[in-house]
Amino acid sequence: MDYTIYIALSLAPLLAEEWGAGPLELGILPVALALSYATTAILGGRISDRVSRTSLARFGLALIVLTFLGLSRASEVWHFYLGLPVAAFGMAFFWPALQAAIADESTPETLSRNLGWFNICWSTGKGLGVLTGGILLGTLGKDGFIAAAGVGTLLVFLMPKVPRGGGEGRALAGTDTGPPAGVRNSFRMAALIANFTAFGLATSILNHYPKWNSILGRTGVDYGIVVGGIFLGQTIVFVLLQKFSGWRYRVRPLLLLQGFSALAALALATALPVGVLVPLMVLVGGGLGICYYSSIYYSLHSDTARGGRAGLHEAMLGSGNFALPLLAGMAASLAHSPRVPYLFIAAAVLLSVAIQSVILFRRRL
Repeated sequence: MDYTIYIALSLAPLLAEEWGAGPLELGILPVALALSYATTAILGGRISDRVSRTSLARFGLALIVLTFLGLSRASEVWHFYLGLPVAAFGMAFFWPALQAAIADESTPETLSRNLGWFNICWSTGKGLGVLTGGILLGTLGKDGFIAAAGVGTLLVFLMPKVPRGGGEGRALAGTDTGPPAGVRNSFRMAALIANFTAFGLATSILNHYPKWNSILGRTGVDYGIVVGGIFLGQTIVFVLLQKFSGWRYRVRPLLLLQGFSALAALALATALPVGVLVPLMVLVGGGLGICYYSSIYYSLHSDTARGGRAGLHEAMLGSGNFALPLLAGMAASLAHSPRVPYLFIAAAVLLSVAIQSVILFRRRL
């Protein structure tokens, strides 16, 4: 699914730039997508608690396919402003429903493992989708959206069917011996906040680093190598967290990795060589990985309202995707410095860690 989506989401800004879009117009593209997604993901998750989750996901996928087919006929930037929010609406029906369906089919012992494979798959698909989108730009142009729609069409028929309401509570109810509800709620709240700032951090780098990279006289290949470190670190952490259970309902792994990722992000405000930046971006990806894994695991480690909880998890992610990059850009404009976004987002993550610490240690005491 993320392979399908990120073929299209990489084509949109590349085509918009070819069509003469300026920095502001390009900046509105992720906002148009993320704002629509953040405001509808909770609704999609709640609906999935009442109907067949995979039927709802299939409907959302079909909506995405039709939108991508429409975008293959786009000729002006404003067409993307209309199409991307519709695609986000389809995503809001797809992702929370699918995540809740995974929890429905899991036991307390297999939930983390199943979510781990889910995380590894979407992370890999996202990276390959961005790569494919860049290749298709030079070969198919805007017809690359048709290729994205073709991959999505295959998924419409491959999606399985699960019982109405996803078999709510079938797997976890009465069999889970995990922490009490109060502890779970505290960790879920902290992880949701962590996910908001972690995705805001990563998206800010994706959106703002190209300009600083250009000022430093570096190429698009250098940018791809630096950003690739984030995807690499994220995937490595997904694999590790899937194999080891010691991080669950533990304060230090969640907080420390976020702190390291914030400090590593500060290096982007310097002129350090690419070879030095890559391992630091792996640390940024590691912080992103544990925040996402924690947020989805603590949201779905429940026997009630899994769809609604998954929807809130996705809404927080979507909100961070547009809020922090937008605020970082405003701060950079006011300060007239391309270094400011990295100072801003690092400070935002450290503030988030402080808030999470209050939530978690208060529960611990």
